[in-house]
Amino acid sequence: FLPMLGVPYCGSQAPSLALTGHSTVHVSARSPGSPPERALRRAAQSLLGLALALPRRSSTRGSCGRMALAAATAVPPTTQDAGVLLIEHLNLNVSSTQVALEFYEALGCCRDARRPMGKTLHSNCGALTQFHTPSPDNEAYIADAGPQQWRGVISVAYASLTELQEAVQRLEQLKGQEHFRDSQLEVGPWEESQEELHVRGPYGNRFRLHVASTALALALGRDGERSRPGSEGSHCVGMDTLTLEVPVGTAERAAQFYKEVLGCQLATSGDCGVRAGPELQQNLRFQEVEGSTGAELGEHMAIYVADFEGCFQRLLDRGLIWVNPRFVHLDKSTTLEEALHYSCFRFKDVVDVSTGEKLFELEHEVRNTQHKSWPMA
Repeated sequence: FLPMLGVPYCGSQAPSLALTGHSTVHVSARSPGSPPERALRRAAQSLLGLALALPRRSSTRGSCGRMALAAATAVPPTTQDAGVLLIEHLNLNVSSTQVALEFYEALGCCRDARRPMGKTLHSNCGALTQFHTPSPDNEAYIADAGPQQWRGVISVAYASLTELQEAVQRLEQLKGQEHFRDSQLEVGPWEESQEELHVRGPYGNRFRLHVASTALALALGRDGERSRPGSEGSHCVGMDTLTLEVPVGTAERAAQFYKEVLGCQLATSGDCGVRAGPELQQNLRFQEVEGSTGAELGEHMAIYVADFEGCFQRLLDRGLIWVNPRFVHLDKSTTLEEALHYSCFRFKDVVDVSTGEKLFELEHEVRNTQHKSWPMA
């Protein structure tokens, strides 16, 4: 119906370029004011969000413990014209593409077969989220720099306890293989009180495995209505929560940054972080840890935002727009025109919005829904 309205639907280890121009707080989307010339764009985004949130037909996607959603209650419609629409992928360097492939497949992901094996491995984690794992085969400097670790815990959800148990069995089998014997791979016990299980990956990344709620499964595309082409072979619902370890005294101020700069609003759940994604079913939580420096390790997180132009301008006004020399072949946005051209820009400093003090670093690859990789197109 958008054309009827006349609206087109359309960490780096290298030096950086900066441009001028356990306490927890949740954040959810709220629309900041926007200039009149962007009204049609906002209307299109709101209508699109409403269309995506409408009840969808149910389907059953194969065996291996995949649950049928025919009788599921539809998620209440949510229109997002601000905030984070999707935490889409994590980019974490690895020492071996083969080790990463086997680990993420055991976890329940599937390789994005649209990409040749010679390129960076993209592993579909459910219908909408991914892990990107460059290796020395893709970028020579990684051989000396080594693998990267997410500074916290990565939560992966499954449609049923059966699917989660099958993932655990696959991970246990990996431990006996030669190229995993000297790795950091560990599989913890099932924690009944928390209804979760913790895994340490071969390169030290920490994962929390749990069973998704119906709302989460629907929001992350388990009904088949929202899915990235090629994700059908994935045996998990998706990446739903990221916990980021940050310096003591920064969590609440970080939440304020996301509120004022990314156009989100604070919730009062008592947890510390940002609510994001479809139906606000994803989370980025800030966990204060003694000894944390907040320095980035070269890893990055890719997100899609609704108020793309507004977010860019607010970051530019604070001198926070940043170009990563490692990825200039993908984007090198320094102006709004360039950001719109690439459908992407980057920043990595999270600051106190009152004083400008840097709280911590985390590279954000920020995209709009016109980006070619938007999985809900």
